[in-house]
Amino acid sequence: MPEENDKLIESINRLERATRRTTNLGWNVLRGLFYSFGWVIGLALIATLAIYILPLIGEGNAVGKFIQAIASAVKSRN
Repeated sequence: MPEENDKLIESINRLERATRRTTNLGWNVLRGLFYSFGWVIGLALIATLAIYILPLIGEGNAVGKFIQAIASAVKSRN
């Protein structure tokens, strides 16, 4: 019985530490920074792929022409 109580107390202590960390302002700010950084990197990759792949796919339609105009504007800046 004492072993079970010790295990229960240790589990409760671990749970308290975990909830304390999730309600900590500094931890939430750090988590938000990494979350935002991930979104920025992901969107940059998707936009880059879209700018260079979509003009190759749709040369004949209006969307393809629009994407080609965007791609040529981006390429002319470099």
